[in-house]
Amino acid sequence: MDQDATLKANRQSRIQRRLIALNLIAALVVVFAIAAVPTGSRVVVVAPPWSPPERVISIIANAGGTLVNGGRSPWLAVAEGSSPDFVNRLFASGALFILNGRLAPACTVGVST
Repeated sequence: MDQDATLKANRQSRIQRRLIALNLIAALVVVFAIAAVPTGSRVVVVAPPWSPPERVISIIANAGGTLVNGGRSPWLAVAEGSSPDFVNRLFASGALFILNGRLAPACTVGVST
């Protein structure tokens, strides 16, 4: 009987550790999501990775924005737009994600202007 109780306690302990880990991961995702919400005129544009390299530039141009800097990958770029609905226009032009411009240093190569 003691062996059954030990097995049950070990199983409950593993479940508790997994639940704690899942809660920590969920909290980190929420914090990142809040930090990534675009709030200014400068944003990081993420085009679909399977699209041609020039796609991110056409997304920015179609939305009425200006290319500020290229990204580490051909489907990333930093853009700036003065229109209040710039983010909505980027999505309408085919952007997969739009991130806060403060994340630009992590996504770009070279010096931004």
